[in-house]
Amino acid sequence: MTTQCQVLITGGRVVDPRHEVDEVLTVGITDGRIVHVGKYAIPAERTIDADGLIVAPGFVDLHSHAQNPIGHLLQAHDGVTTSLELECGATPFLHALDAAEYEGRVLNYGYSASWLLARMIVMEGMNPSEINALPTLPLDAFGELQTSRDWPNPSSPEQQQAIIDLIAEQLDDGAIGIGVLLGYAPKVSAAELKALAELAVSRNTTLFVHARFGSGIPGHPAHESVEELIELSKLTGVRIHICHFASSNADGSDESGQLLLEAINRGVSITTESYPFEFASTVIGADFLAPEILEGNGTPASTITYLPRSEVVVSYERLAELRHQDPGGLCLIQYYGDDQQVGVDQLLKALSFPGAAFASDAMPLTTVGSTGSETTLPTTLPVPEGFAAHPRSSSCFIRALTWLHRDTGLMNLSEVISRSSDIPARILSNCAPVFNDKGHLGVGSDADIVIFDLDSAMPRTNPAPVEPAIGVVHLFVNGELLVENGTLQAISPGKALLNGATTTQRGVHG
Repeated sequence: MTTQCQVLITGGRVVDPRHEVDEVLTVGITDGRIVHVGKYAIPAERTIDADGLIVAPGFVDLHSHAQNPIGHLLQAHDGVTTSLELECGATPFLHALDAAEYEGRVLNYGYSASWLLARMIVMEGMNPSEINALPTLPLDAFGELQTSRDWPNPSSPEQQQAIIDLIAEQLDDGAIGIGVLLGYAPKVSAAELKALAELAVSRNTTLFVHARFGSGIPGHPAHESVEELIELSKLTGVRIHICHFASSNADGSDESGQLLLEAINRGVSITTESYPFEFASTVIGADFLAPEILEGNGTPASTITYLPRSEVVVSYERLAELRHQDPGGLCLIQYYGDDQQVGVDQLLKALSFPGAAFASDAMPLTTVGSTGSETTLPTTLPVPEGFAAHPRSSSCFIRALTWLHRDTGLMNLSEVISRSSDIPARILSNCAPVFNDKGHLGVGSDADIVIFDLDSAMPRTNPAPVEPAIGVVHLFVNGELLVENGTLQAISPGKALLNGATTTQRGVHG
């Protein structure tokens, strides 16, 4: 029995869904671990008064492309303690990991092995010097290679094996699962996808998939892609996590959801996630944003906003121009809304899918007012004028708490917190044992804790100016107080998280 601790949190309403806790308790921390949860205080070197506040497990974000210092600072104010790039992933894995370690991170971080970047490297015949010259932020590398045109094509047997071998190397180095941006290379053969699934099964890991066909693809209803992934899991036994279900299935979430629910109830190993916003963000050169695809489905070009110029795209011709000029440029895509084909009520239904996680799909900052700019990104807050990002990058979890619980009552508080912490940690624990100690407040777990004021919480809902969400009062990462009284401290307590298949020399979990 613990009789004292280094830090004691008192007076707060402790909400820990995994242990079905929702009451005023004290929480003790020592050496980065939770050592006490109880009704009574114990002696402590320092006490944090959380009276009137919510004390919850730090949020575990499965899906954040904002893997740079400023991205992590924004996410800290959103209650995130672990920020992971699992949909795109990183290849070379150590290229991204070493850069993050060198720069330092305020949040825990990790990457999957990137199938698409591995595919680009192999299909474009990149040599070692070209690979080493790639940006260390995976989404930047993906954007830079948009102008290369061999990578979306079907692979030969030799190329397929080289892709699989390269991904296996990343898993050997500690990558958490395999990121599969299938929607950006929809011509890929079923044979290559099956080989990828078989690799994942052999390594007891998970595929994190952007489905082959998303919303609004003529001739390919959204449920077709869900069916493909269900059949792949049934055929190979692979675990599959479907990324941003609500946006990928905006025009068919009812049918897709029903297929998915029936498969899960039959024991098929599939999980999913969504973010609580009506619009999405990606590179404007994405295959599924081709003018002929939008026109064929009757989707106006004006549903797309080109972020570097804050430009609402007025025509399919203009869209084609922008895709040619800046295929890696970021854009916003409106999927839900009163003036869209699909209403917000359908988004709320998709967000309520049983057992689904919340995940931000956070995007890196982009410059506004120019294209091809070499402007250096800020590394501290506040973000100066001249930058934009999808507001999910700073406000995914605060918006879930305020919109889905406080303001509408669609979900109770425990459910929102569960989808933000416990559920993603459980999904990840299947392929990385380190996550058994995250997403909950049990004694012995990692002291990743968010303390927030639900009444005053306020998310950001516009791409510019880029501002942090309001509501997080204190944030502990590995037992260190990163946010104190709403102010970021000058520390970098984040650790790299690996899959456990490799012994580490980095002083990290794994």
